[in-house]
Amino acid sequence: MGRDLLADGLRGSAGSGDVRIWPAVGRGDQAMYIVLGSPAGTALLEVPVQDVRTFLENTEALVPRGAESGHIDWNVELANLFAKG
Repeated sequence: MGRDLLADGLRGSAGSGDVRIWPAVGRGDQAMYIVLGSPAGTALLEVPVQDVRTFLENTEALVPRGAESGHIDWNVELANLFAKG
């Protein structure tokens, strides 16, 4: 699940298809919902907003949003992928 999706979900409804996020109505700024869907079923998760904010702040301090690709060695990742066949 991308950080952009989580950040968008803090402000309103976000995502489509298998992953959807939205603030919990009537819960103030305390919780948000994440729905994960698959052909096998659906899971509804209630997540504390502060935990999501803390996660986003901590990960963005390490790797700013939009700079992720600069921290990936694509040659190594491709080699690992092909080695697993």
